[in-house]
Amino acid sequence: MSLRAAIAILILIIGCFWTLRRPFIGILLNVTFFHLNLRALGAGLEEIRFQFVLTIVLIISYLLNGEELNKEPAEPQPPIKWMFAFLGMAFLTSAWAAADAAKAFDSAIDFAKIVLFSWFMTKIVKTEKELTILLYVMFAGMWYVSFMVQWGVEWDWVNIEEAEVATGGTGAHLMMFMPMLILLALFGKWRERLYVILIIPFVLNYMPNAESGSRSTLVMFVTSMAFLFIFAPGSIRFKAALPIAAAAAIFIFYLTPAEYWEDMASILAPETEGSARSRFAINDASFAIIADYPHGVGYNNYSDVSMHYMSEEFLTDLGTRDAHNSYLKVMAEFGVLGFVIWIASFFITWLYFRKVRKTMKSGAPPTRLQLYALSFELGLMGITAGIWTHSYNDLDTLYWFIAFSCIVYNLHLKQSRAQAPAQIEEAPLKVKLQQNFKPPQNFAPAGARASTPVR
Repeated sequence: MSLRAAIAILILIIGCFWTLRRPFIGILLNVTFFHLNLRALGAGLEEIRFQFVLTIVLIISYLLNGEELNKEPAEPQPPIKWMFAFLGMAFLTSAWAAADAAKAFDSAIDFAKIVLFSWFMTKIVKTEKELTILLYVMFAGMWYVSFMVQWGVEWDWVNIEEAEVATGGTGAHLMMFMPMLILLALFGKWRERLYVILIIPFVLNYMPNAESGSRSTLVMFVTSMAFLFIFAPGSIRFKAALPIAAAAAIFIFYLTPAEYWEDMASILAPETEGSARSRFAINDASFAIIADYPHGVGYNNYSDVSMHYMSEEFLTDLGTRDAHNSYLKVMAEFGVLGFVIWIASFFITWLYFRKVRKTMKSGAPPTRLQLYALSFELGLMGITAGIWTHSYNDLDTLYWFIAFSCIVYNLHLKQSRAQAPAQIEEAPLKVKLQQNFKPPQNFAPAGARASTPVR
């Protein structure tokens, strides 16, 4: 066993015992292991499912600490309920899977880990401070991934597969948090600003060094920035314009080589590049599968079924092909009903972010929760175009955002209720003052002689 493997196992053991005592530590460690992708280090670690183990330990910890955690119960919000409905669909598809029912059921078990962890986030993250700490850990993980993709690979510490997150979709994950990095750089406290300003260049540098998904990553970045200028209040747009322009100039003229933009040109002309061109044939196959299986072919059965709908030139060496389109893959595997549930869960998530974001007052600086809500909203909307060209429906971050919408909204309700008693106490005082107020008597004009009553 290598030293790295021994250290990884030791960290897992210590983390499990610490999680049993403090569930919030389990949340932080789960996010950390998501970024470290320790299974890719080999030496037997590929057999250890770090996040899955931590989720099981988190369940035990929640049961042990449930009384303390539920002293202030978190209200279950609709986004999380829709996510559980989609999890139910994931298990149901194994009953009618077109190719491999066992594969569909096992995939549903894996997906349940993501859903359960997201639910635990809503139950354990109860304060604004805890949410902020969680995001700081997230940013540190993003820095690690971005750093390792270039320098870790260059210095032969890891290969490119080891550097990226375990479930793929590294670019999508990073871009979903990019609006928050930018807004915190503008409105955070000075230490916070310094922290994120040091991280942003590494995240931008990830894009030209990505192993896969580089075009979709750029599309997501541009889309989220466009939505920032559409939905953010005028004062935020004005303040963000210059920093975003500076970051774009650094990215275009310093961080990216010429061949990167030659590759990105295929976004506007997909027929000129083989991988981009193949998407049209794959999408045609997906529509044909949906027509033949309106109830879905079963979770993760797409690659086994698609081989019958494509010519050999579009198949991999294994004779299969993935959908390369999150929307069509969900519809093909989960059916029309499953697709509606999946879309609805994210649409309602967006509505809950929007509810908090709409409380911003014109001309006033945003509160921390308002800033988080706007950032999450932009990150969620920013991936809507990019996931058309890749299958990211299993990406953990998507479902974490559902949890974030519930956390932010519950914290918003908590703060609103805390402010309500103060407003109620002020109201009777105003009424009492009005009742005791006596209007002044009529006085004679200045210089006039007061009349004396006749006796």
